[in-house]
Amino acid sequence: MVRKLGLYCLLINLTLFGAMALPTNGHGQTKIGFVMPEKTKKVVIPFEMYNNLIVIPVTINKTLTLKFILDTGAESAILTEKLFGDLLGLEYVRQININAPGIEDSLQAFVATDILMELPGGIEGRGLNMLVLKEDYLELNKNLGEEVYGIIGYDVFSRFTVNINYDDYELTVYRPEHFKPRRNDAKIPMEIVNSKPYLHMKVMQKGKEDTVTLMVDSGASHAMLLDVDNTEEIIIPKEVITTSLGHGLAGEIPGFLGRMGSCSLEEFSFQEPLVSIPMSGSYMKAILRGSRQGTVGGDILSRLNTTFDYVNNTFYASKGNRYKESFEFNMSGMILSVVGESLDSIEVTRVRKESPADQAGIQSGDIIKKINGKNLYNSTFSSINALLRSKDGKKIRVVLWRGNKKMKLKFCLKRLI
Repeated sequence: MVRKLGLYCLLINLTLFGAMALPTNGHGQTKIGFVMPEKTKKVVIPFEMYNNLIVIPVTINKTLTLKFILDTGAESAILTEKLFGDLLGLEYVRQININAPGIEDSLQAFVATDILMELPGGIEGRGLNMLVLKEDYLELNKNLGEEVYGIIGYDVFSRFTVNINYDDYELTVYRPEHFKPRRNDAKIPMEIVNSKPYLHMKVMQKGKEDTVTLMVDSGASHAMLLDVDNTEEIIIPKEVITTSLGHGLAGEIPGFLGRMGSCSLEEFSFQEPLVSIPMSGSYMKAILRGSRQGTVGGDILSRLNTTFDYVNNTFYASKGNRYKESFEFNMSGMILSVVGESLDSIEVTRVRKESPADQAGIQSGDIIKKINGKNLYNSTFSSINALLRSKDGKKIRVVLWRGNKKMKLKFCLKRLI
């Protein structure tokens, strides 16, 4: 299968806020949860990564294997495409409403129970519950350019100690009693509240340092998100651009993007990180579910190699290969998405006014065939988006179709923030 292109902006917030606690299985029995094969101490699972999001294969009821995002912020497993649930003959015990990040007030989902899920290496979970979205609100295929149909989180992290090696694209899942941290791992206290992990981070702006409590969200591509309604005492950047921060369960999350002076997690310090700031109110219902003052996402996490030990309320980390990389936003000014039944075309969905793409004449609705020779047949959506974040002044050559007219346009990337 042709590998497709990845995320169209720095944030796609996949965290499930507002999902109520799910019941035990339909027969009144306590759910079993995930277990390892007998006598197995650890399992290594290769993963794919698209715009800082971790994607692993999950097999449902021994019938269908789908790609799921591994999300530390997800209370419950989610299936985004109801067609698959219907094909699997899942039993829906009731319908619920979900309050989630985005513009809409709520969404509808069905609760499916008594499900068998399997991960590579023989890890098996019986009697599990899953939310099946009534509609594909997330549009992962369009936004990631990959056939990803689900999210899984707490069911895995609550049972195992999970090491995420972003450098080697490997998960190592341990029985908690057999995990031993590496010598160079920093040991950092972590709180688990309502199934979600929290860390205390320091942020600095204009010489003022503050400590914030952030939910750790491996299911979000951004570096850091601060909620202005809950961080009034913290100095936030004055120089920001208005943008869509990404796509949540309830649609686009409007907001601003700026830079903090720095942020740090114990001994790990990051200079000029990008910070996402939702417009007041657009994230409020999510915040009420306990994300405290915001979230720390994949653009910071992927610069470390991390271990989540929920049993002992501990987060371990060491520097990764990307530790010193600068934080960059899309410098072209055009927002892209993947379209077509085979996910084989790139469409320009929006162009920022007075951006390099706008000045070159690129318009919303244009179908891009090549960007510097890259397309969906020889590259991934993630790598094309990475190209658009690569370097201020980099020359970009675009081949596109506008209706029946083929066009070749050029521009140079320009740092917008």
